Amino acid sequence: MKNFQMGSLAAGLASLLLLANSTAFGQYANNEPMVIFAPDVPLLDCDRTPCVEARTVDGKTWKLGIDTGNVDAVIDSKLAEAGGLKPTKPTPQGWPAGMFITSVPRLKIGDTTLNDVQLLAMSLSDDIAKGTMPHVDGTLAYTAFKDRYLQLDFTARTLRISDVVTEGVDCGRICDTISLITFGKHGPPIVVANGFQINGKSVRAQVDTMYTGSLLIYTASIEKLGLSMAAKTMDTRRFLLTDSGVNMKVAPTKRESFHGLTLGGANPKVYFPTEGVHEPDGLFDATVGLEEFQNMIVTLDFHDMKLFLQKGSPASK
Repeated sequence: MKNFQMGSLAAGLASLLLLANSTAFGQYANNEPMVIFAPDVPLLDCDRTPCVEARTVDGKTWKLGIDTGNVDAVIDSKLAEAGGLKPTKPTPQGWPAGMFITSVPRLKIGDTTLNDVQLLAMSLSDDIAKGTMPHVDGTLAYTAFKDRYLQLDFTARTLRISDVVTEGVDCGRICDTISLITFGKHGPPIVVANGFQINGKSVRAQVDTMYTGSLLIYTASIEKLGLSMAAKTMDTRRFLLTDSGVNMKVAPTKRESFHGLTLGGANPKVYFPTEGVHEPDGLFDATVGLEEFQNMIVTLDFHDMKLFLQKGSPASK
């Protein structure tokens, strides 16, 4: 599949032909150019987090979580060893026994082939048993989708992946830029997007599809966002999948949005850290998660580094 821009009769005719077997992104009110995706694949639910089935070269099927909050894709070490995957780099000193860096030459998700996917092989069984990891064989980090569009349609329960993109596209109206910012001064680079707001104030937020809450506002940004009173709440909620299981303070808030598009449903909530929640040393304001994307189509452009949000509908397949 190629990347088409609207604006000529030839491009329009070509896109109509491709739509017989593909899904087009960009025919929305914000008049974004068209990007052609491979045919839809089911977006599965793994303990309330998004996951998909992927096939290896030897025909094995892995169930993999979609983890935009991580730089490293992960595979259970038992599956890696059973598949004959060997270390591709020296194992850093001090790593637990059985953990190693490897790669798989090809991984198919529907009709899309991801090549040379780098993986961190590690034992997942204990974390799955404790509930601090979903019931998956591993995860795909944002790095697996370099130069592609990744679209998670949470209403139609559909995942869409573009071919490798070689040309830029216009951003449109309901989108903003993505940056790769380290999580803390010594942390890994993660996906951080502009364009979010809480009660009308701008929020720069990590986009993490393995975090099941809405906006988690970090300590350094509470006062500047006018949330000091809300942060005094004594109500908490347990998040097993974050930081190996932590409590976060939770309070109602008036409005959460992205370029005017309301997020978080009819009764939005805002979360605040407690002890045990890792914080990014003030390098960005918040982390945004799945609770914020109810009935949304979330599209991440990992070529031009942009985030698009659209209101989904049952007919969005």
